[in-house]
Amino acid sequence: MGLEGRVALVTGAGGQGMGRSIALTLARDGADVVVNYRRNRDSADGVVAVIEGMGRRAIAVAADIADAGAIDAMFAEAAERLGTVGIVVNSAGAVWKPQDITEIEPAHLRDVLGREIESSYYLLRAALPDMRVRQWGRFVSIGGHMADDWRFGPPDAPLDYPLGKAARHWLTRTLAPREAPHGITINAVAPGPTVRFTAEEAMAAVRGELPRRNENTPQDIAEIIAFLCSDAAARVTGAVIPVPGARPV
Repeated sequence: MGLEGRVALVTGAGGQGMGRSIALTLARDGADVVVNYRRNRDSADGVVAVIEGMGRRAIAVAADIADAGAIDAMFAEAAERLGTVGIVVNSAGAVWKPQDITEIEPAHLRDVLGREIESSYYLLRAALPDMRVRQWGRFVSIGGHMADDWRFGPPDAPLDYPLGKAARHWLTRTLAPREAPHGITINAVAPGPTVRFTAEEAMAAVRGELPRRNENTPQDIAEIIAFLCSDAAARVTGAVIPVPGARPV
């Protein structure tokens, strides 16, 4: 997709989920990548090694996305070691609990709000000034399928999930028209249930060597995000793209 010369920061890229596939795919398309992780340095270093094997630059940076100071420090380190961040993908999120609202502990709710909503604010606050100066930027959030109208969701589905994801959708739609004059696009991808990949499957998928499945895979989401980060999607902003999952056989 022609991302050469761009520096991408992907939150949660050092884990076992979508973030890893997103980081690998952006690197495949030419970007240098900041691999954000929270705890597992070994896993993040593994992603960095794969990206460097593709001929791109990458660094692993530990940062809690719910901590404004940690986010600012991560951007500073990225600028020093790779260059100004022009692409941000907020893939990391909270842990969901399918509980009745009377059973949700205040500390858990605060954690959800911090990782889903405050994290987006902290990342935008850190990224937008340089994006505005350069008149180019891409910000993509991972939202959630059906989060905007959860009354149609399963009766036992978690209530904290749509709260956090719908807030990301709202922020996407609200900020996009404000930043469009600066050449910055803000979008979200809203996946339904998505399978997990092993490290081997993630690498095979990014090379196009893994057979397609009927359900969502991390690579399906990564390919959409790679498009949104490219110049081909320069006129796409404020979109919340649903990716519900299973297709007819």
